[in-house]
Amino acid sequence: MPRILVGAYFQETNDFHPNDTVYEDFNIVSGEALLKTTGDVMAGAVQALSQRDDVEIIPTYSATMGAGGTITHECFSRISSELLNALEKNKTGADGVYLNMHGAMAAEVDKDPEGYILQEVRNMVGPDVPIVASFDMHGTITRRMLKNMDGCSILHTYPHIDWYETGQRAIYVLLRILDGANPVIASVYTPTMVRGDELKTATGVHGTFIRHLQRLEEREDVLAGGIMLGHPPTDCPEQGSRIIVITDDNRTLAEKEALRIGQNFWDMRERMQCVLHSVEEGIAIAKKASGAVIFSDAADATSSGAPGTSNTILKGFLESDYKGKVLFPIRDAPAIIKAMEAGVGQTITMEIGGTRDPRFTPVVVTGVVEILGRRGHEPIAVLQCDNITIFMSTEGGTLCDRWMYPDFGQDPETFDVVIQKLPHTPFEWYDEWAERTITIDVPGAASPNIPTLGHHLVPRPIYPLDPDMTDCHSVTTKICSIGGGPH
Repeated sequence: MPRILVGAYFQETNDFHPNDTVYEDFNIVSGEALLKTTGDVMAGAVQALSQRDDVEIIPTYSATMGAGGTITHECFSRISSELLNALEKNKTGADGVYLNMHGAMAAEVDKDPEGYILQEVRNMVGPDVPIVASFDMHGTITRRMLKNMDGCSILHTYPHIDWYETGQRAIYVLLRILDGANPVIASVYTPTMVRGDELKTATGVHGTFIRHLQRLEEREDVLAGGIMLGHPPTDCPEQGSRIIVITDDNRTLAEKEALRIGQNFWDMRERMQCVLHSVEEGIAIAKKASGAVIFSDAADATSSGAPGTSNTILKGFLESDYKGKVLFPIRDAPAIIKAMEAGVGQTITMEIGGTRDPRFTPVVVTGVVEILGRRGHEPIAVLQCDNITIFMSTEGGTLCDRWMYPDFGQDPETFDVVIQKLPHTPFEWYDEWAERTITIDVPGAASPNIPTLGHHLVPRPIYPLDPDMTDCHSVTTKICSIGGGPH
């Protein structure tokens, strides 16, 4: 009976976040607890493995979190040791390894953490044990990663709704290899960093590439296909986008299809940039709108590793003559403490924003404490400042959830402007009923205005940091094809 080791090391790094990621930020589970997750990538992988009566699942170790700052060297070393030790204890007789990873991790010293882990696992289990990983699409597959894995699955959807399926697809690749498939991985690198609406799978040009890859995956001789879009807030030496096609011993097909999509992706690099509006432009649009307008504060998106403490858009509305109803979320623990000290119904003057991120300075507001409560263990405060409702949380993850509002008496559909600290949201959250969504060009650790982030390590030239790349032929000269050996 094949023994499959499963584990996870998952974090999305934003190198421009002012606060580092430390060990305590991770959710760490070991052993059988890995098998009890629901709805995520690991759950999909476990379900797919459980469908085979002839497979033994060996859960080892999992360290996961959402997005955050650069991983400290101490944290990375500790978690790496714990993961590798757990795999080492169970490696005897192992027939395959599955790892749930992100692809956008970066530590203080090692800027390719996933590559390091895959390398060490390969050294541990040897050349003949297949290693398969799953990835978020917002990341980078490095040459070291390619060298040390036999296959992978990559999220297909943005906004992300196929976590579970991505785990299933990773196991499909692994089981196909165990059943005799001979994996060949063709990859094409494009020197691009991309953001914006064209990355939405349902409506953007990126979706056309994904649907082509999905049609390829229906072929018996194709194991997987996907696109790593890169993650602009991660400043790493191999930053960029990479197309992956994995076949069963069909190198010609893998290379042809990877090149086809890679060239088309490169040709669309300008289109796959974010359309940006200043705060003033956004307010002018809202004044003329007949329905709700959603402001995307993508620069401070907690889902992209920003702190969620920017008050720039709030300042813009406070300084304007806009009279419509505005719903503004922010992460601000000190302000919540002051609101709780004042109590519901009290008028209070206090500072809002600017915590955890030196880019921003607090703004003084006066308002009525409308609601105080908790979401689980997290304190929540709602402050009414004339036409602006300020929704305050202590945790960045809360700002990623549209459903936080009804729990505290706020219906987004009753507002004229809703600020969301997300680059994009599922259609049913806002786009289904709002007149339009616009992205606001403001500072922040996850700014979609990519040249403003301040990269130092990314390869050059790279678009859009180097806009004039008309003579660049990198996309057609950097095909990498590996695999084709027995397992």
